[in-house]
Amino acid sequence: MTGLVRHLLLLIGLLGLLPGGSAWAQPLAVDDRPAIAVWPGVTVWADADAALGVDEVLAQAQRFARPQGTPSNLGRSTQLAWLRIPLQVQADSAQRRVLEIDYPTLNQVDLYVVRDGRVLSHHRMGSGTKLSERALSARALAAPLLLAPGASELLLRVQSHTSLVLPMTLRTQEDFTRYESRVQLVQGIVLGLALCMLLYSLAHWVSLRDRVFLDYALLVLGNTLFSLTYFGIGSQYLWSAWPHLATNLAPMGIMVAVAAGARFVRTTLAVQDISRPIDRILRAATAAAMLGLAATLSGLLDYRSAQTLVTVLGIVVTFSALPMAAIRTYRGDPVGVYMLIGWAVYAIGALTTAGILRGLVEPGFWTQHVYPFSTVFEMSAWMAVLGLRVQAIHRNADRARVESETLRTMAHTDVLTGLPNRRGLSLHIQAALRRAGSHNMLAVYLMDLDNFKPVNDRYGHDVGDALLVAAGKRLQAQLRSHDVVARLGGDEFVVLVSGLADEAVARTLGQKLVAAFEPPFEVAGQRCAVGLTVGYALAPLDGHSAEELLRRADAAMYAGKQQAGQHLNRGGRAMVDVSSITA
Repeated sequence: MTGLVRHLLLLIGLLGLLPGGSAWAQPLAVDDRPAIAVWPGVTVWADADAALGVDEVLAQAQRFARPQGTPSNLGRSTQLAWLRIPLQVQADSAQRRVLEIDYPTLNQVDLYVVRDGRVLSHHRMGSGTKLSERALSARALAAPLLLAPGASELLLRVQSHTSLVLPMTLRTQEDFTRYESRVQLVQGIVLGLALCMLLYSLAHWVSLRDRVFLDYALLVLGNTLFSLTYFGIGSQYLWSAWPHLATNLAPMGIMVAVAAGARFVRTTLAVQDISRPIDRILRAATAAAMLGLAATLSGLLDYRSAQTLVTVLGIVVTFSALPMAAIRTYRGDPVGVYMLIGWAVYAIGALTTAGILRGLVEPGFWTQHVYPFSTVFEMSAWMAVLGLRVQAIHRNADRARVESETLRTMAHTDVLTGLPNRRGLSLHIQAALRRAGSHNMLAVYLMDLDNFKPVNDRYGHDVGDALLVAAGKRLQAQLRSHDVVARLGGDEFVVLVSGLADEAVARTLGQKLVAAFEPPFEVAGQRCAVGLTVGYALAPLDGHSAEELLRRADAAMYAGKQQAGQHLNRGGRAMVDVSSITA
């Protein structure tokens, strides 16, 4: 009897005698096709009060109507909806199929298999249901069906906090497995890339202590949490026993991404240097996102309100930061270029997803996956920004190191000659004394130029300065590369020579130094004749400290000066064993 009534109503509708006669859908033919799109056979009945039971719905089948607008998408709605799908199994035996709804964030779906007005089976699915309690433990909302030959129908009771997105397919088990493997592969690649970006940014944050890398890590983490929730990977593998997380993590992940993204943009684009009002707007967006996250965690903000908040904040951050990136690009800053490229690609994914959520775009494999692809591209472009920042940090560190070395060198170097000054000499003596021994003596020669003052007074300071530079170079020419020539000031020089076998070698070297100043100097176009008076002391024979050695060498040099200059004297412990030569 029920079947006869159904056929009469169908006939009346086709004749146009029933209002909205086009509302009826032809039964879906269940044949040997591996995948059958369900939407062409769907009719819908909105249950605004969520008060109808399955028996009442079956008794008023004429209330169902064909949905208008975008296929597989009823758009933003929190109303409960009933969906009716008549089937015609074209086979001689029962057929096993899987009904898949590839939108895992639907909160609750009750599926009834009906034949001749009777409910044969009931399956429950949805993000608000534990994975163990669902009809099929899978990423997508899916239920296994056993369909007898002939006419039957599927009745779905669907409820969502935000949007009724319903990409439904009736698949064979083999096709369902193949499709799920494809989605899992794509998601694995996307999540793998996200994990690499996350580890990269965290590692640099730990090593460089630069906050922008932490902001980037939180930005990646927030977007990853959204993808894990949106595509059902999280409910399948991570929080299968906590449906509350599956319900709320998507907007919370985007809140984290918005808060971190606003801070990332402020820092990398140096927004404060361009526009203080925009900088304050981005600061406020970060604060609002964090407050929204806290409110969502505490239950003060429901899913729909949280989704609206993050949408508004995302628009505010994007449209505030875009002019800043454009200004940086105009100024030739590559950071602005990378930011704009990332935003341009991300906008494609964000607009597509927004279109799906608002019922403007048909949900499919590619339209749903364009968001994670665009997000990965954006994060990759922004990683290039981090690369530029790493380079800048290293350049700044190198510059600081060079400046530090320069200051250190200036503090230990004589400005005129480039030789070590008194402070630099002290460091060299301390290092050499640690290696000195009875068969590895250190000789400290203290000397000044004889007849320098008359030359300086006669020819002027320019010639005198040139003569001092030439004197330092002549001393260096008599020594090994690792020996040290220092200038204490005026016309006083010190020579350090280590690794001497005995006192005789030191005396011979001293005589060589004195003899080197016998030829006159040609400096600044003038011929200048100056001699050298040298006093020296040996470690460890004459002392064990820099002060002691320099004092004795100075006493020996003074004694040579008293002898009319151009002498070589050793400053022994009692000024004994003094030898001299006269030019």
